[in-house]
Amino acid sequence: MVPLAPPTREQLLQRRQLLRRQRRSRFWQGSWRLTSSMVVLTGLVLGLRQPYWQIRQPEQIQVQGANWVDPAWVRSQLPLRYPIHIWQVQPAVLEKALLGSPSQPSPIAKAQVWRRLLPVGIIIQIQERQPIAQAIRGDQLGLVDIEGNWLALDSFQNPGVFNSSTSPLPRLELLGWESHTPEQWALLLSTLQQSDIPIEAVDWQGGEAIRLRTELGNVYLGPISDRLALQIQTLNQMRELRRYCDCTPEEIVHIDLTSPTVPTLELTPSASQERWRLDLP
Repeated sequence: MVPLAPPTREQLLQRRQLLRRQRRSRFWQGSWRLTSSMVVLTGLVLGLRQPYWQIRQPEQIQVQGANWVDPAWVRSQLPLRYPIHIWQVQPAVLEKALLGSPSQPSPIAKAQVWRRLLPVGIIIQIQERQPIAQAIRGDQLGLVDIEGNWLALDSFQNPGVFNSSTSPLPRLELLGWESHTPEQWALLLSTLQQSDIPIEAVDWQGGEAIRLRTELGNVYLGPISDRLALQIQTLNQMRELRRYCDCTPEEIVHIDLTSPTVPTLELTPSASQERWRLDLP
């Protein structure tokens, strides 16, 4: 085996010069890449801080899915201080603010928030609670949904049309809303939705007895019980009551459904006297 000749002094010097040039080249390449990155990053940061990327007024917030709820009310519930950069907006925080709390339910059942870049703004997609009745809490009129949540009327669009005969807002009145919990009202309202007879008002004030004001007349249900669904079924079967009774709602004191299998009808004394020729004292 032939031994390798040791490198000469000139070869060692050339190798050191080559390594020195390579290190210098790598240094300048790294410095250039770092400088370029810093320039781009600085430009990006400065660009993102320009007024264009700011939300400066509520009108830049688009509310979708609002049929009952006033979009202006939705915007007013957002914890935002204007102007605010789009990158500072936290969708999860805004969604939580729109959903309210157990003690103060919101008319919004679900909410989803997105940032919009072109043009800069916020998009809010909401799913509303559907009010089915009206009720008074304290001295304030509001609406109640199927889950028994009381909703402030000022959160709905144009509440001034509430008294209009063409208003789409619910006409069912709940009397005594504060006397019972939302869970109790939810149980009652979900069952009353099965009624084929239009119900104008539910009187559940103070005591436990439930009274309905319907187009047939006043209906007495008594305390809420597991017979409630059967009572509503019986009421549905009485839709042709006037044909068989030949009486008006004004002549009916009430329809007693405390025993739904044997309903009774109480007429006013004058109506009873006219039909059965009773001699009243």
